[in-house]
Amino acid sequence: MLENVKLNCPAGTRGQGRSAQSFEAMVLLLCAFYLVLPTAGVAQPKNAGEWLERMAKSARELPYTGVYVHQTTDGSATSRITHVVDKQGNEHEKLEMLDGPFFEVIRRNEELFCYHPEQKMVRVDRRSTGRFFPSLVSGSPSAIAENYKVKLGNIERVAGHDCQWVILEPRDNMRYLQKLCAELGTGLLLRAKLFNEKSQLLEQFMFTQVDVSGAVSRQDIRSRWEKSSGWQKDYSLKDGVKSADTGWHVGHLPSGFRKVMEMVRNLTGRKEPVTHLVYTDGLLHVSVFVEGNGGNVVQPSSKVSEDGPISVVIRPVADYQVTVMGEVPIGAVQAIAESVSRRR
Repeated sequence: MLENVKLNCPAGTRGQGRSAQSFEAMVLLLCAFYLVLPTAGVAQPKNAGEWLERMAKSARELPYTGVYVHQTTDGSATSRITHVVDKQGNEHEKLEMLDGPFFEVIRRNEELFCYHPEQKMVRVDRRSTGRFFPSLVSGSPSAIAENYKVKLGNIERVAGHDCQWVILEPRDNMRYLQKLCAELGTGLLLRAKLFNEKSQLLEQFMFTQVDVSGAVSRQDIRSRWEKSSGWQKDYSLKDGVKSADTGWHVGHLPSGFRKVMEMVRNLTGRKEPVTHLVYTDGLLHVSVFVEGNGGNVVQPSSKVSEDGPISVVIRPVADYQVTVMGEVPIGAVQAIAESVSRRR
């Protein structure tokens, strides 16, 4: 391949015999070096399953910083993310919203500090729901393969980097088609697409610029408001409990989904704490919220709605209201909502 490269040599080197040949040989060696540099010393994944494993590991362990766009049917938002891991293996991350009002999230492992400068409020929460780009892959490749047909796609350029597409076709109607593109050298997820059963794009994450060179420090993930005074803290988790037996469960989960979190939490606008259960198939998440109806009359039938990638079902269970929502087809949240009950 290299012998076909045409070199534009600097003036004065053409026609100088051996000197020119030596210069061209040196440039060819440099070209060869840079061609293999992105993957030097890193074994390339052999199949789609290994690519999924590399995506999960890279998002968790690599230092990186970049700007990405989150696009849904309702519009788009731009964010800057900075991620680093300390010597003890703790993850530190800073997420800055670049559109609209100032908003900033600082993460240490699973603990979140959400800064709202307009209210001078810090909401302390725990990462539990939603798709957190680029950490979209949480399940093992073997578990994911039980519910998706996983195959390799093309190699494309995203944010100036070559990346490998991995296509995940659902084996049933309880989940969506996904396409994930990982940077060739590091495996970091650079672009992700979510499609409904009609092959319509529901959601997309995409880096517009990203630095995977490792030039990230702990200082880069500190909040700009960390040392300012007068801020109030709002704790989402009731009594600081991160996991609890709430007394509620889902009797019949769609294939491949498993519970990853159960807690009692405080939600904005709710007077009483709310039960929260989280389920995932390793790629998509579903949340179940249970709260008392507060003495209000609850409609006997369920309410069903879809908002882009999010499907929602609200139904009464005795004196409680159950809300199920997640990035899955409406049939999946309906099936889950209908099997929510008190644990006996």
